[in-house]
Amino acid sequence: MKNFKASFCRYIGTVYIPKHLRELDEDIILHVSDTTTNFFPDMKKLLKVLKPKYIVHTGDLVDNIKLQFVKASAARYEMRVRTLIEMMEGSSAKEIYISVGNHDSYPIIKKIAKRSTIIKDINCIDIEGMDIVISHFPKKIIDYEGDCRYFLFGHSLDLHTQKIDEKIYLNGISSINIITLKSKKIYKLPYPYVVDDWRQRRGKLGL
Repeated sequence: MKNFKASFCRYIGTVYIPKHLRELDEDIILHVSDTTTNFFPDMKKLLKVLKPKYIVHTGDLVDNIKLQFVKASAARYEMRVRTLIEMMEGSSAKEIYISVGNHDSYPIIKKIAKRSTIIKDINCIDIEGMDIVISHFPKKIIDYEGDCRYFLFGHSLDLHTQKIDEKIYLNGISSINIITLKSKKIYKLPYPYVVDDWRQRRGKLGL
């Protein structure tokens, strides 16, 4: 039944949050990446229901506006990215980390963000004893030589979610990732199909 509910919600364009996640009794990290504007209502729901203590967004905050290619969309991008950043910063999260993607504008994000930590390239951060490397780009993750265990990224599926030699790689495009801080469990929720459509420019580009 759970699989049916998850598949049905994904098909109709929303995220299904199972009961065991809604009833978690420990703090979590919420990791998303390459989000499109049609995902914003689900992001709001995730923040309200899961109440993450930490939020990690690994870039391309408004992925259906390909700002790298359509500079004229900067005003629309700023309006949409403001909605998302204010949503995250208005949540109960203690800390928010935003990695700048190739379709993002660092000056715009910096102007809007009030309490988020902005990561322009790659950085290893400490979240309650967990060493976590954050970057938008899989290549930077692959080339990273530091001694960290968790790696959060987006941008493409060149590097899949996997575990290699005790190192855990979580791709924020392939799933919404939830990491529990006490038990160190990882849960993955699927994005709605429409998010993938808009990521691939089959939706309303730049609107």
